[in-house]
Amino acid sequence: MQELFEIARSLSSTLDIDTLLKRIGEASEQLTEAEASSIMLVDEDKENLFFKVTTGEKSNILKKMRVKIGQGIAGTVAQTKEPLIVNDVSKDPRFAGAFDKSSGFITKAILAVPIMLGNETVGVAEVLNKSNGQEFTDDDKIILQSLASFASVSIVNARFAEDQKNFFVYIIEIIIQGIESRNPKLTGHTARVAQISTSIARFLGLESQDYKDVYYAALLHDIGFLSTNALFIESHASVGWEMIRKINILKGAAPIVLNHHELYDGSGYPKGLKGEEIPLGARIIALAEFIEDMHAEGHAYNKIQQMIMNNKDKFDPKILEIYLSEIAPLQREEVPA
Repeated sequence: MQELFEIARSLSSTLDIDTLLKRIGEASEQLTEAEASSIMLVDEDKENLFFKVTTGEKSNILKKMRVKIGQGIAGTVAQTKEPLIVNDVSKDPRFAGAFDKSSGFITKAILAVPIMLGNETVGVAEVLNKSNGQEFTDDDKIILQSLASFASVSIVNARFAEDQKNFFVYIIEIIIQGIESRNPKLTGHTARVAQISTSIARFLGLESQDYKDVYYAALLHDIGFLSTNALFIESHASVGWEMIRKINILKGAAPIVLNHHELYDGSGYPKGLKGEEIPLGARIIALAEFIEDMHAEGHAYNKIQQMIMNNKDKFDPKILEIYLSEIAPLQREEVPA
């Protein structure tokens, strides 16, 4: 019960389907006293199962193999949507010994149950060989069916998260197109600012949410220009902040958008912040945007590097050093068309 509770808690705390299914597989082995386990999912073609989670030294080999739905024990379970207990596979003609030959594992007994989303079979969970030499029982079947239900919830959550991510990515792309459409010279500007910004962020050691905040802010730093309230250039940062600050996934990016025109020497806007009063992400984007604004105006990158040095007091010296030593040498020395 404790193991099941921990898995249930994990379902609400993470959307990492690989982690969740691995934990479910490990729990399947432990609670049914099995030697090995696997979780197979239905492929996109709806005709085969592939190994999503497996145990054993040669599990990577199995992950390259497919099980035809309707064939073998797992394939039969996927087709009939009914669990199967086979305590002596040598007497069952459905058993596919090819997998044992590839993995080196000797299968003696199998308990397999379908993973269902409503009436749809999305996979099969199975355990192999009771470690104590006994047979799989109906109690084991009930346990594995419970765990298969957890797997089903994991898959639903993962699909929902992927749909949200897909929607979010496309919405950002539409927004960027709207921003850049105001000036043909800005085509590709946002992507280049994001590329420089995230490169600097990596060299600074930013990870996880801090890195994502810089990435999202770099993509949306000029979103304020989409509002009629941002007709004056110095208002677009504040307007952009107001537009995104209530969106949960962008809460960390919003202060960066607000302050990305603040300069290290205090000469920027909207508040005239100075030095480390400015959020780190905003200091990164301030330099990245200066570089790409100059590039859009027709300056080659080697010329821009000199322009940066002439204005070096305006930028964080550590960020400036990373750009000049790590990123600038990789940029092509050309004047934009």
